[in-house]
Amino acid sequence: MSRNTFLSGILLAGSMIPATALSQGHDQAHHADGHTHYSVAVDCSNLAEPPWNGLPEQDRQQMAALQEQLAHLSTPEAARAAGFFPALGDIPGMGVHYVHPGRMMDGVDIAAVDNLMFANIDGEDQLVGAAIAFTDVVDTQEPIPFESELARWHDHPQFAATGQSLHMLHLWFVPSSNGPFAGLNFWLPYRSAGITPPSSCWMADAEDAARIQTVSFALVPAERFERSDSPTVSAPRPDRTELLAELDAAARANDHDVWMAAADRFIADLSTGERTIVDRLLGVLGENQMSSAERDAAGIAQPGRANSN
Repeated sequence: MSRNTFLSGILLAGSMIPATALSQGHDQAHHADGHTHYSVAVDCSNLAEPPWNGLPEQDRQQMAALQEQLAHLSTPEAARAAGFFPALGDIPGMGVHYVHPGRMMDGVDIAAVDNLMFANIDGEDQLVGAAIAFTDVVDTQEPIPFESELARWHDHPQFAATGQSLHMLHLWFVPSSNGPFAGLNFWLPYRSAGITPPSSCWMADAEDAARIQTVSFALVPAERFERSDSPTVSAPRPDRTELLAELDAAARANDHDVWMAAADRFIADLSTGERTIVDRLLGVLGENQMSSAERDAAGIAQPGRANSN
């Protein structure tokens, strides 16, 4: 597969992500245990935010050095000037991937990451993380450049030729719901909505984690996934200012019981269409943060291959 074909495939697939997420029959049931690859709970005392003190010393130093190295690329404009360009769209829990074409096919190099990730926080697009990406056989033997067991490749076979897959590892520079290498960072939608994320310590309980994830994705603007054939999706959202204020206040007070009660009220207020979108997005995006081997073991169809022969 040529580099141009590879990158064109990413762009095309990226433009189809919202429609795919809404049309496929995935739901959150695949992840009901709350401890899948994208939502594994971490030690909230030292792995919830930089400088990631719970990591092995070498990993912690690598993460700090990488963030310092990329500090001059803290805006989308600076990223574009350095040869990165946006692909895949604004994905809940990830933001926008900015891809460097010259690095995407050159293997693993922690000193030259392939992707930067930007998310809207405080009204501005900010650099929130990076990603290593490379194409290899599905069962890659490529060593992971970190010692921590939290660092694991996830892969996207839909972005590569048959028999191969695009392997990735996310690296977060901001507080993360599930640690420095999480596939999805559920704090991003909270921060984009201008409300305080709940405590990372609450992610250890499966039912609490499910509430946190549902609220997170329900905060994503509905118009991002609007479909002309789904009038319930395009209906105006009710004013939830008071509900959001309750969630924010409880998170600031670190009051678990009050926050969970507010989350239940918020979730109950969602329309059927909104809940359908949230559940399917959690399912589809969660499955995409697994490895092909994990999906096979769980009996989940590989992305983009449901209709292949």
